[in-house]
Amino acid sequence: MYTKTNKEIYRFKVFVDEEVEKEVDVEKDVEVEKDVEVEKTRHNEHGEEEQYTEIEKKIVTEKQIVKEKRTETESKEHIFVIKQPTRRQMEEADMEYSIEMSKCVKEGVLTKNMLLNKYSDVGGIMSEEEAKKLGKMYAELSELQTKFTAFKIKELNVDEFSEKQKDIYEKMSMLRRDITTMETNFSSLLSHTADTRAQNKVISWYLLSLSHTENTDGELEPFFNGDTFEEKKESFYQMEEEEDAVLSVVYEKLTAFISFWYFSVSTSLEDFETLEKDIEEGNF
Repeated sequence: MYTKTNKEIYRFKVFVDEEVEKEVDVEKDVEVEKDVEVEKTRHNEHGEEEQYTEIEKKIVTEKQIVKEKRTETESKEHIFVIKQPTRRQMEEADMEYSIEMSKCVKEGVLTKNMLLNKYSDVGGIMSEEEAKKLGKMYAELSELQTKFTAFKIKELNVDEFSEKQKDIYEKMSMLRRDITTMETNFSSLLSHTADTRAQNKVISWYLLSLSHTENTDGELEPFFNGDTFEEKKESFYQMEEEEDAVLSVVYEKLTAFISFWYFSVSTSLEDFETLEKDIEEGNF
C-alpha cells in the first residue's frame, strides 16, 4: 500500500475560489489644502491699479495614488493528506463495524448473508449457486473481522502489525474486493442491508479520522474538529450546514480515495493519481 512516509495513504491538492480583501493602489481626485499663489489688484501710492501675488491656503483637487481595500476572488491552494491509520485506529474502525452490524440486526435489518440465503431458498435475481457463494464470502469476512478485532496487542509499537494480523488483514482486503466485484450486478438488492450500513459507517469513520490538511508551516491538522468520532461527525454536519466551500470541493475526492483504499488489496501512488484524474475528468 502506498505511503509517502509510511504515515500517509495519499496527499493531493484542491483549489478553492475564495474572496480575499486586498489593498490596491488607485489614482483618484483628492481634495487637499495647499499654498497657492493668488493674483490680486491693489492701488499703489499714486492711486494707480497694480497686480501683485499673494500666497493663500486653498482647497484644490489633484490626482493622487491612494490605498483602497477591495474584495477579490482568488484561487487558494489547500493540501490534503489522508493519514495511514494506526493499528489501534483500525481495530476501533472494525469495532464500529461490529457495533453497527449488531445494532442493525436488532432493528430487524437483514444481513447480506441472511438476504442471500432467503433468495437462494425462494429463487430471485441471482442463482442459488451465486447466492451461496456470496453468502459464504460474507460469512468468512465476518469471521476474519471478528478475529482481527479480538486480537490482543502484544507488540510495544502499536503501529506495527504482527505477521498473523497482516495475513488476516490481507485476506479481508481480498474478500472485500471480490465481494465488491460480485455485487456489482446486485447492488440495488444489497444496498439496504446491515452489512452495507456497517460498511458505510466504517468508511465515514476513516474519512473523519484520517483526513488532514497541511498548513503553511508543513504541519498536519485534522480537517474535522473533535477528539471523538461523534465530535468529528458534528463538525462535519456543521460544515455541511454552513456550506463550507472547501468541504464541497474536497468531499467527493476524500470519499473516493478512502473507499478505494478500504476495498483494495494493495494500492500504489499511480493508482491514486489515476483515480484522481478520473474524478477530475468526470469519469468516476
